[in-house]
Amino acid sequence: MIKAIEEKTEIILLLLELHQFQATFFIEVSIAERLQKLIKNISSNGHEIAFYNISSTTDFIEKTKQNIEQILEKPIRGLRQKHHQFSYPEIQKMEFRYVSEIEESSINFLWRKLTSRAGIHIENDLNVIPESQSPYSQLPFNDYVLQVTPMKYYESMLLESLKNNDYVMIYANAWQLFSSSESPFKLPFYKKINNGRKFEDRLEQLFQFIDENEIAVSRMKDYLF
Repeated sequence: MIKAIEEKTEIILLLLELHQFQATFFIEVSIAERLQKLIKNISSNGHEIAFYNISSTTDFIEKTKQNIEQILEKPIRGLRQKHHQFSYPEIQKMEFRYVSEIEESSINFLWRKLTSRAGIHIENDLNVIPESQSPYSQLPFNDYVLQVTPMKYYESMLLESLKNNDYVMIYANAWQLFSSSESPFKLPFYKKINNGRKFEDRLEQLFQFIDENEIAVSRMKDYLF
């Protein structure tokens, strides 16, 4: 699984390099130590390393954070988690400076609005970044929407959102580059649409659209600090 993740992430890195974009990579905490080579490569290419937590404890996150920071000789500022998985004081205690909140992406999310407060705000000296939501469609800019929404419609969502907001956080996931037959993860049926090479083509189309419309792209830490 680790080798496969490394290979798929290299595709993302290549696409970013071709378009001269810098991005934030949220590395899942439980496998971060096994991805040291990849993390070094990501960082050496100018991208930001942050953490994504599925089910790790605060003690494990703190220990992993210290180890990766020593390897990179850089602080890790960001944590991505499901909405209110850890309290903001707990996240601040782990010395993160921002938290990226994820809302549930089960298939029924298509029929409801996001519940979190819109826009970046500060709580307990912590920058809280909710998922971006399109005023055009009321859909969030999460990985699944990027995967299944017709690209022309997604591009319209992006432009309309930028007219109404200072930023849009576009989120993708390395697993989306796996075809259904090669994926090391068990995926629900609705997340097998447009994955693999089709998703790689969608990313390239999106990056070309961003270039053509001269939309500024930055890492999370650059935008926030």
